[in-house]
Amino acid sequence: MFKGKRIISAVLASCIALTATRTGALPAHAAKTVVLSPDDTYAINNGVFEGWGTSLCWWANRVGYSDSLAQKCADTFYGDDGLRLNIARFNIGGGDDPTHNHITRTDSNMPGYTKYQNGQVTYDWNADSNQRNVLRRCIEAAGDDMIVEMFSNSPPYWMCKSGCSTGNRNAGQNNLKDDCYDDFAEYLAEVCKHYQDDWGIKVQSVEAMNEPYTNYWGAFSPKQEGCHFDTGQSESTIITELQKSMAKRGMQDVIICGTDETAIDVQIDAYKALSSDAKRAISRIDTHTYWGSKRTELKNLALAEGKNLWMSEVDGNGTAGQNAGAMAPGLWLSERITADCNGLNASAWILWQVIDKHVCAAGYLGKKDSGMVDMTKGFWGTAVADHDQNKIVLSKKYYCFGQYTRYIRPGMTMLNCSGNTMAAYDKEKGQLVIVSYNSSSGASDQVYDLSAFAQVGTQAQTIRTSNSEEWKDVGAAKLNGSQLAVTLAPNSVTTFIIDDVKGSITRENKIDLSGKRITGTDSWHSVADTSCEKAFDGNKGTFFDGVGDGYAQIDLGEVYDFEAFGYCPRSGFEARMIDGMIQVSDDGQNWKTAYTITGEPGYGMHYVKPQTEVSGRYVRYAVPSGAPTNGVNKDSVYCCNIAELELYGTPHIPEKLRGDVNADGAVDRADAVMLLAYLQASGDVTDPVAADLNEDGRLNAADLTLLKRILLK
Repeated sequence: MFKGKRIISAVLASCIALTATRTGALPAHAAKTVVLSPDDTYAINNGVFEGWGTSLCWWANRVGYSDSLAQKCADTFYGDDGLRLNIARFNIGGGDDPTHNHITRTDSNMPGYTKYQNGQVTYDWNADSNQRNVLRRCIEAAGDDMIVEMFSNSPPYWMCKSGCSTGNRNAGQNNLKDDCYDDFAEYLAEVCKHYQDDWGIKVQSVEAMNEPYTNYWGAFSPKQEGCHFDTGQSESTIITELQKSMAKRGMQDVIICGTDETAIDVQIDAYKALSSDAKRAISRIDTHTYWGSKRTELKNLALAEGKNLWMSEVDGNGTAGQNAGAMAPGLWLSERITADCNGLNASAWILWQVIDKHVCAAGYLGKKDSGMVDMTKGFWGTAVADHDQNKIVLSKKYYCFGQYTRYIRPGMTMLNCSGNTMAAYDKEKGQLVIVSYNSSSGASDQVYDLSAFAQVGTQAQTIRTSNSEEWKDVGAAKLNGSQLAVTLAPNSVTTFIIDDVKGSITRENKIDLSGKRITGTDSWHSVADTSCEKAFDGNKGTFFDGVGDGYAQIDLGEVYDFEAFGYCPRSGFEARMIDGMIQVSDDGQNWKTAYTITGEPGYGMHYVKPQTEVSGRYVRYAVPSGAPTNGVNKDSVYCCNIAELELYGTPHIPEKLRGDVNADGAVDRADAVMLLAYLQASGDVTDPVAADLNEDGRLNAADLTLLKRILLK
């Protein structure tokens, strides 16, 4: 029996010519396919990206003496012609005992704001003028998107058990005196207050610790300030004390974050060990990713706790690529950015410091600078400050970083991706940005499947960095329908910008699957909890764990015209959906493939249009026979795994009724009379409405409302 509301939707839909979204031709040799969907977004922060950044310590402390170098740095890293960073992590230095002289780097001996004499504490607001000089210029260069986070490596030396701001004599023990937690919190809050009220620098967030649960920070270190805090009570106390001190100054709107552990796995344990009060005080988890692998677990922890999540620090001297030369450090950075952002769903990604090395024959403050680096090998930072030549020397690592930072911008929605790719969608601008790296010595073919978008443009602006190119516009790549097939150059990072993009496809007519007959092949080990019924139960958390030659099938009871399908992979086994098929049949025996999944989808619902106009009574998800040939799914046989299948469409309208709609797409009086006659004959409606049609023969909004009301009786 036809249902009235669905009949109206179908008749109106029949007035519009349907356009099939077809798979574009692939390159002659094997290409990797990346599936992108506007519905499959990062879960953290509702998918909204906040930006890219760097800490200002210690490079700003080193270059800030020179207005010329400070401005060049602001333009190079935060300006529109540079990296377009928008986050600065400003180091509130503790300040070491002025009688100490053990820090040998020229940049890392950070000044504090207090002077301690005979038990009396005074503030010196002239301190740290170099870092502040750079910060002001970076804020101006970045503009309205700028975010300033204050963070601390150590309390002032006079609050430390060792009397030294580089750590405890036992580097694995707390260095903040037990009776100074409130004093340290007051210090941090007072500095934040002064910067905001006296210097007009908006503070978005504050962090009291840096890699606290480590044994890195020892007294009289030659490197830097640092302070160990035990997980649990110690970390909890400084967080809650900081919350009190900020609130006392009317700064409770400043985000308190934590705990900036050195590693992903440590961050999970440290957060779990916090007191309930400390967890409530934290609005965002900041983590470093120097080691650890539990990105998904940390993401899920943040979601469960209702917290935002930043990747707040990482860098290294790693390399990647094959015979990549100067591109090797940049490719390593690209791998880290992609893994961190996609794995954590982080709403911001922050490099440790953009400049780690300095060239200056005279040194600085009696210390010797590190000198130039070999940019074909691994090195920290992205550039070198040459003080003798008054210039910033840029590397391929810098340009690789910019392939992401210049085009994936704050406010964009991040899309889940697999492998070597990141992507973001700007709904307001109708723009899709895709960034992929190729760390092989040969060209690599790649296809981006955009069939889940309602509309995509016809070409992609292409910007590339390689051994011979730096942010080079290499021309427009043409789309073939909803697919972009490209060849990534050897040892390169490439950004694709597609305009005229519209988000989710229309899916108004969701088919109610409750009570429908479901059949399919057996599940692995015949486990009832993973049977074929789970593919249609409306719950993404359950799944069908089918095996080779498997399928999950539903009988809708009548023929439907399908407008869209929604599918969700089994979490952790997304690759098993590659080459999977959504098929439709009139009789349950002869099947037409309506959609083929061409690449590895992210976990979550994906909504797609049929690749050809299709109708049928039966729908199934099925996999090919034999062993996978896509190069991604490493199973010995295609396993039919799917978490959920949704169907969208309307009951099929006879061709006679479809064909009678006017060529101009309008539904006129005769069409409506025929529709009513058809419905009356089927027993769905008895009240005539033809007399209510407008004199011009077209149905207006009021007519449609009346017709729907009658049909729904």
